[in-house]
Amino acid sequence: MEDLEAVLANLNAGFASYRAFAPAGWEPPHLEAGRDLTAELLADADTWAVIALIDGAFVGHASFVPGRERSPGEPFGDWRSRKLVPGLAHLGQLFILEPWWGRGVAPLLHDAALSEMRARGYSSARLFTPSPHARARRFYERRGWVAGDEGWDEYLRLELVEYRLALGEEAQGSREN
Repeated sequence: MEDLEAVLANLNAGFASYRAFAPAGWEPPHLEAGRDLTAELLADADTWAVIALIDGAFVGHASFVPGRERSPGEPFGDWRSRKLVPGLAHLGQLFILEPWWGRGVAPLLHDAALSEMRARGYSSARLFTPSPHARARRFYERRGWVAGDEGWDEYLRLELVEYRLALGEEAQGSREN
């Protein structure tokens, strides 16, 4: 992906924003070490990704992959070795640069991802977000996502909550925009 540097910078900024709710002394993960994995995931034919540009400037991105077996606290590990979950899309990333929070970029990227999930025939979606991330949780819950299991994530060193969303026609019409 030619926009890898912008995506990595956006991920770094997004994770750094977690300091607002993370425990004292928490530090975001060092994404430079995961550069190759991020590039591999984004280059995979089954990955869908989109970036948001405003006046030619990068302001955010979203991506999803086919869902694989994983619980909230389980290490990511070798993603290709995990069994695929039929019909499940995994929204792995939805990050907007802070100056653009609350300006309508996140809903556009979110809805574009859901539209593409449906177009690809997925029947449900999953995502993980930090349990104490109230702003993200409100965002997803307003859009019909339902919170489920929670578990410790060693990579982020935070408690994560798993969210699920049905992608059927009836769910599409009931979402609040």
